[in-house]
Formats: sequence, structure tokens, C-alpha cells
Amino acid sequence: ASALPWNWLIRGLTMAGHHRFAVLFYVKMWAHPSAPRPDGHTLPYVVKSCAALGALALGRLVHRTARALGLDRDMYVGSALIKMYADAGLLGGAREVFDGMAERDCVLWNVMMDGYVKGGDVASAVGLFGAMRASRCDPNFATLACFLSVCATEADLLSGLQLHTLAVKYGLEPEVAVANTLVSMYAKCQCLDDAWRLFDLMPRDDLVTWNGMISGCVQNGLVDDALRLFCDMQKSGLQPDSVTLASLLPALTDLNGFKQGKEIHGYIVRNCVHLDVFLVSALVDIYFKCRDVRMAQNVFDATKTIDVVIGSTMISGYVLNGMSEAAVKMFRYLLEVGIKPNAVMVASTLPACACMAAMKLGQELHGYVLKNAYEGRCYVESALMDMYAKCGRLDLSHYIFSKMSAKDEVTWNSMISSFAQNGEPEEALELFRQMSMEGVKYSNVTISSILSACAGLPAIYYGKEIHGIIIKGPIRADVFAESALIDMYGKCGNLELAFRVFEFMPEKNEVTWNSIISAYGAHGLVEESVSLLCRMQEEGFNADHVTFLALISACAHAGQVQEGLRLFKCMTEEYQIAPRVEHLACMVDLYSRAGKLDKAMQFIADMPFKPDAGIWGALLHACRVHRDVELAEIASQELFKLDPHNSGYYVLMSNINAVAGRWDGVSKMRRLMKDKKVQKIPGYSWVDVNNTSHLFVAADNSHPDSEDIYMSLKSLLLELKHEGYVPRPDICYTTQPDNTTQVMAI
Repeated sequence: ASALPWNWLIRGLTMAGHHRFAVLFYVKMWAHPSAPRPDGHTLPYVVKSCAALGALALGRLVHRTARALGLDRDMYVGSALIKMYADAGLLGGAREVFDGMAERDCVLWNVMMDGYVKGGDVASAVGLFGAMRASRCDPNFATLACFLSVCATEADLLSGLQLHTLAVKYGLEPEVAVANTLVSMYAKCQCLDDAWRLFDLMPRDDLVTWNGMISGCVQNGLVDDALRLFCDMQKSGLQPDSVTLASLLPALTDLNGFKQGKEIHGYIVRNCVHLDVFLVSALVDIYFKCRDVRMAQNVFDATKTIDVVIGSTMISGYVLNGMSEAAVKMFRYLLEVGIKPNAVMVASTLPACACMAAMKLGQELHGYVLKNAYEGRCYVESALMDMYAKCGRLDLSHYIFSKMSAKDEVTWNSMISSFAQNGEPEEALELFRQMSMEGVKYSNVTISSILSACAGLPAIYYGKEIHGIIIKGPIRADVFAESALIDMYGKCGNLELAFRVFEFMPEKNEVTWNSIISAYGAHGLVEESVSLLCRMQEEGFNADHVTFLALISACAHAGQVQEGLRLFKCMTEEYQIAPRVEHLACMVDLYSRAGKLDKAMQFIADMPFKPDAGIWGALLHACRVHRDVELAEIASQELFKLDPHNSGYYVLMSNINAVAGRWDGVSKMRRLMKDKKVQKIPGYSWVDVNNTSHLFVAADNSHPDSEDIYMSLKSLLLELKHEGYVPRPDICYTTQPDNTTQVMAI
């Protein structure tokens, strides 16, 4: 008639992890005619088994049974019920049980507060902590450890200091759990000196203590100290576990770290260290960051258990190594094996969609984000913005940006960079103004992006203002921001200022040299560009593919064919740099501008891969200048296949036909544009007067001073004709045999 044997059995099964059998014996206890009723020692373990099985409906039934038996206010039963509801995310149910308790001890308060913390409702947990203090219930080590972990996660140093004071007041500072969370809190708040002081006062026989200090050193960039602690820990007789190694591996991402990472991997294999998901992710991550994709794949293939953490690491690693297709395939594989993507996994896959311009897949992921309410997370929205921008949908990218409730520096930089790189420099400048007005701190990345926008206008007065910000502002410009400054001055036509910035730079790298060489090359100053190349080599910097692209382009603009050929051979033979499609396009442009169209065509025929639109476009432009209609037909047909919706090619071919008097060809181009629904983008120009940009379109009368402007233009044309200027009919218009005027532009 006693419940004691039943309680022992159910308790033993629960403690051993046999939760299904524990529940079955509970049911049998009710069904057996001679069995006693459950008591306050039975129900807590039954509730724990229900929670472990995820059987919430059965747990609710046990709760009703406890209420019927008058045991729902029992301390142990109530604690188990609160934990079951809290772990299931039902904080309202947990709070209802908690509020119904007649008496609450420290354990009960801890269970409820821990439920709020795990559920992400820190404010309610803090409020409950205040109520606990008001009820004169003293906190224990579990209470302080719980809240100190929150302070560590949120880097809340002030609250952490207050909790440290409480720990001293109640004599809980020597408790290992409290001391370990204090070390972690100080490390994450970048107060490593305080963490060291605590660590030196603590006994060195707890593995968690060592792990916390090693993790703190890694988080603060003190890799050497972390490695020294790792060695000291082994000397003290403690063996590293998976947490130790997973904390240490993320710091080893340089070339020297790659060797140490392989040594740690060897240690794991030799000592049979348990490979949990975090350790597997850390190993995969270090191999990807050190560009050893094969080893990362081997670690993944050897893993028996795959979860969303490992999957996200694999996708991020593929994206980092430029393997976007492999990243998308991994995402699809994870879906096939039944892994539900979380916000991190989706945000890791979106850059792969951006690199492949796979907008359809990106939109599907966007739908998944909305369905699962992930859109409120900053890193997800930033990834969506970047994806749409790189797929050419700046409108959608800016819409997401405008709807974001919280924008950090990375978000602003991403949007500014997207506008600057997609030919919308005015919008980029406007965003920079908004960013400054809202008090968001800018960085060198912001400066580089906005200088790129100034170069795209070009607007030298805006660029000078940014230069002033660099000189007087709170941040010190790095080598990349100063390289962007050189590029801006070069594209705005002020080589003197570009060279002055270059000369006064405290340190230079390959990007800097390429910027100044490109600036001189864009102005056709070949001798100066080659001289800078020689100086670059003398100062110990190696020229790369970007350097030679700038030099060959300069030769093309200056008409120096032989020098361009010499530099191309120098690149391929002396520097062993394989020519890219951009170099080949420059070589075609080099021959074409010099009128050597036959050599340009032969160069295209001898290419190791298929020519792209840039190469055929350079040839078509040369055909217009040199009036080679037959070759223009060949180039235009290739361009219509490669880029059928680019109106510029149709207009250019129409003008070539018109100059040659082939009016049937002009009509054909118009029909093609109509059939393919290609709209001509109107050309426009602008002029900067008194720090204001004035935009003009052909036959535009929208400017307030348009009448005076056109009168001035007519006066200038009269003066030009008086000085001997003859209009170019191939650019403006031509006359047909019937004396009617034919306009060239479609």
C-alpha cells in the first residue's frame, strides 16, 4: 500500500534516462488495483520524463492530476512543472504555476528566472529578481551564475559589477560556478585584467575555469596567451575537452595558425576527444579560413551527426572560398536530410545567391524569412539587402533598408556601397548625409565607399569634403581609405592632389600603387605609369593583374601599340600572370583604337576562351570610328546574343549603318529593338558649377536657365564655325539622297 517502491522505480528510470518506461510505470501505477496513489515524490520525476520526451500534452494531464490531488502547490512538483513549461517556451503557463505557489524557496525563484532568461525575456527575469530580493529570499550561487551569464552575453559591465558586489556580500564569490561566470563576464566586457586577477585567485583544478580564461583571451585577440594557458593546463594534469579546443581553434586562422590547427586536430584524433557539433564546426571553420577546402570537406564527411550549426559553417566556408554553387548544393542537401534552416543558415546562404545572381532562390529564401519571422534580425536583413543589390534590384534593397527598425554601421555601409557600385552615386552621398545626421559612427569602410561614389559622379568638391573628414575626423584613415582617395582625385582629373596624397601616405600596399598607376594611366600618361611601376618594384611591391590592366589600358588610350604589347608579354612571361578576360578586352581595344582591326579580330580568334560582351563591344566601337561596316555586323551579332537588352549596341550599329548610307540597316535595328522590347536609355551629361551639379538630357528644357543656356551654345557654335570647325555627320545627323535629314540616334 506504500508508494515508496513505485517512487524508487520511477525515480531510478528517470535518472537513468529511461523516460518512456518511467511514464509507463506511472500509468501502470494508476491502472493497478492495489497500487497506491501518486504523491509529492512521484509527480516531479514523472513531469521531468514528460518534459524529456517532449510529451507536453501528457505533462498537462499530470498537472491536472496534481491539482486534483492538491499537490500543485508542492514545492518539488511546482518546480518540475515550471521547468517543463519554461523549457517548452510556455512562459505564461510557468508563471501561472509560480504565482500559485504558497511558498517559494530560492530554487523555485531560480527555475522561473532561468526560464525567462532562456526564453529571451531578460526584462521579466530582472523584474523577478527584484521581487525575490524584496521577499527577503537570499540568492544562491545558481541565481548569480544565471544573471552573470546574461551580463556576459550582453557585455553589460555595470550590472556585472553590481552582481559581483552581491556575490561578495553573500560570500558566494569562492563558489566555482559564480567565479567562472565572473571570469567570462569580465572577459566579454573586455576587462581582461580583472578576469586575470580572479583567475589567479581561483583553484586550478576545474576544467571550466581554464576554458573560460582561454576563451576570454581568444575573444580579446590574445592568441599567444591562450596558447600558453592551453599548455599550462596540460602541465597541471588536466586534459582539454571539446569545449577547450572549440574555444581555441577560432583564433588560429593565419598561416602559422593553420599548422597549429592541424596539430590540435591530430591531438583530437590521438586522444579520442569527443567531436561534438561545436568542435566539428570549429575544425571545419579553420580549414575553410586557411583555404584547405578538401580537409574541411573530409571533416564534414566523417561527422556522424549533422545539425544546423555544422551546415551553416559549411555554407559560410564555401562562400568564403568563392564556391557559391557548392554552398547552394549544401543548403539543398541539408534540406533533404531534414534539417530546418535557422536565421544564421539563411543569412549564410544569401551571399551565395548574390554571387551567382540567383535572384529566384534569393526570393524563395526571403519568403522563408518572412514566414518564420526572421526579418527583424539585422544580419538577415543585411544579407537580403546585399543579395538584391547584387542582383540589380536596388529598389528592393533600399526598401528593406528603409523598413529596418535598427540599423548598425555595417548596414549603412552595405547600402552606401551598393548604390556606389551600381551607378547611383547621388543616392550614396545622400545616404552618407543621413548616416551622419543620425549620429551613426562611420569607419574607413564607409569612407572608401563614399569616395568611390564621388569618383563615379565625378564630384571633386564632395571628395574634398570627405578628405577633410579624414584629416579632422575622429578616425585615422587606413591604407584602403587613402587608396580610394587617390582613385577619386584621379577620376576627377586632379592628378596633382592624387600624387600628393600618395606621397604623404605613411604606409603603402599593392592597392595604393595600383590606384596611382591607374590614375596616371586613365589620363594616357604611359611613361609616368611605367615609371611608377619601376618604382613600385624597387620598393619591394609586386605588380599583379590589376597593375597590368591599368598599364595596358593607358597604352590603348595613348595609341602606343608596341608598348602595350611589351607590357602584355611582360605580364605573361616575366610575372607569370595568366591573362584574364579584362586583359584580353584591353588588348582588343589597343589594336582597335589604332585602326588595326584585322589584328584585333585575329587576337579574338586566338583567345583561349569565348569572348564576352566587353571584348566584342570594344571592337564594335572601333568599327564606328574606322567605319568598317562588315566587321561591325559580325561584332553586333555576337553582342545581340550575349547582351540582347543593351540598347547601346543597337544604337551604335544603327549609327554605323547611317554613316555608310545603309538605311535598310537602320530600319532593321529599329525593328529589332521593337521586337525585343528594348528601350533606349537617354544619354545625359552634367556640369558642376559652384558646388552644384546640373543635369542635362538631349533636347531638355526642364532647367530653369535653359533658354540662356541654349543661346550661349548657339553663340559658341557660331564662334567654332568661324574658327574652322566642321560638324561630324556620323555623330549628329546625315542627309539622305532625297535631301531629308536622318537623325542618327534611335
